Amino acid sequence: MRKVQGAKGFSVPCLGLGTWGFGGRTERDPANDDAGQIAALQAGIEAGFTLIDTAEYYAAGHAETLVGKAIAGYDRSRLFLTSKLWKNHLRRDDVRRAAEATLRRLGTDFLDLYLYHQPSDEVPLEETLGAMNELVAEGMVRAIGVSNFSAERLRRACRASSAPLALNQYHYNLAVRDVEPEILDLCRRQGSVLQAWRPIRDLAPSPLTGELCRKYSVSLPQLALAWLLGKPGVAAVTAMRNPRHIPEALAALELRLAPEEMAALENSYPFRAPSGVPLR
Repeated sequence: MRKVQGAKGFSVPCLGLGTWGFGGRTERDPANDDAGQIAALQAGIEAGFTLIDTAEYYAAGHAETLVGKAIAGYDRSRLFLTSKLWKNHLRRDDVRRAAEATLRRLGTDFLDLYLYHQPSDEVPLEETLGAMNELVAEGMVRAIGVSNFSAERLRRACRASSAPLALNQYHYNLAVRDVEPEILDLCRRQGSVLQAWRPIRDLAPSPLTGELCRKYSVSLPQLALAWLLGKPGVAAVTAMRNPRHIPEALAALELRLAPEEMAALENSYPFRAPSGVPLR
C-alpha cells in the first residue's frame, strides 16, 4: 500500500478501511452481522490494507470493539489504526477517558492517529487540543488531526495545538468538492494530509467517465478513486462491508490517470457542497 506524506515525517496509507455502519449507526444494532463485518475487515487486512478508520461515535463504540476483534492475532506494528473523539468528550479530563476507552475496545495500547471528530464551539479548541497533545507526549497517540474542519477552524486549530495536525478528514470526491480550493490548499501548505471520506458516493456517470472506464477497463468507483488518489496530499477511507469490493478498490490503486484526464474529470463535474449528509 503506497503512502501519502505529510509534515514532520508523518505518512498515512493512501487508502484505508472505513467502519461507518459497522455494528450499527449511532447506536449499536443488536441485529447487526458482527461476524460478517469482522470477517470483512480481516479479508481487507489479508489483501494488503493496513489502515482501519473508526470512531467512538460509530455504533456507540461497538465499531471499535469489532475492529479490536478483527485485528486480534495480527502484528500490531503492521497496522495503522485511526479513531476519533466525539464532541461530548472535549473537556480535558474527558479526552483522556475517551481515549482510554477507545484503546480498551480496540485492544491496543496506542493509536496511530487520533482525530477531533466533529467541530464544536462548546469547549475551547485550546483545551481539547491541549489534552490531545498530552496523549501524544505520553505515547498513547502517535499523531493527531481533525475531521470536518473548515479552513478557518483548521487555522485556529493549528494555532491552538503544539503538535502538528497531521490530517484533516473531510467529505470529498469528484462530485462533492467544497474542499477546493481553500481547505485543500491550506492542508498542503501546512503539511496536513487531506483524507477523503465517502470518496465514491454521489457519482453519476457521464460520457467522459464512460469513455475512460472503457479505456482502462475499470468501474466508475474505481475511476473516481484513481482521480482522488492521483491528487497530491490526498488519501481516502471507504467502508467495504462486502469483501468482493476489496480487490476492486486495490485495483484502482494501479490506475494512474494522465494530467489531462484528471483535469477533464474535474471539469466534467460541477462543484457541489454536501447537503443533508449524515454525520460520520
